[in-house]
Amino acid sequence: MGLKSSLTPIVAGWMWISACEFGINAYWLKAEWEDYFSALGTEFPGTPMQMLVWAGWALVYALTLRMLLARFGGIFAGLISWFMVFGLTFVALGNINMMSTEMLQLVVPATLVEAVSAALVMSMFVAINRSRARAKKKAKEKAKAAAKAGTPVAA
Repeated sequence: MGLKSSLTPIVAGWMWISACEFGINAYWLKAEWEDYFSALGTEFPGTPMQMLVWAGWALVYALTLRMLLARFGGIFAGLISWFMVFGLTFVALGNINMMSTEMLQLVVPATLVEAVSAALVMSMFVAINRSRARAKKKAKEKAKAAAKAGTPVAA
């Protein structure tokens, strides 16, 4: 498998995760997050440098999810990744009362949908790449057999 076909699912997942995170945190729950952070005595983290850090986080998440997809199916990989990335974080934040139950009730389902949908998007690209590789291999075998038999092969 070439570098391009290996990177395509990762880049697609990275873009999907970034878009989901931006949609959840910068649009849907922005007011809740601003209230939450002001109650903590700090500002909502929205500077360009912080956005770059989140982009890096999304890339690492996509890489991790791609590794899980190599071993598990799309939905199962999404659930495992959600538990590893979000689930444990929410348990810890809830345990030390850093996040209210109301906020958890909003964020938990949103991130669960994000994780599973990212896994499904990435698994779709993995399946497309595998299909292309099989078709290419089959065409090579057909051309090799035709050359061996001395018959021309239509392109």
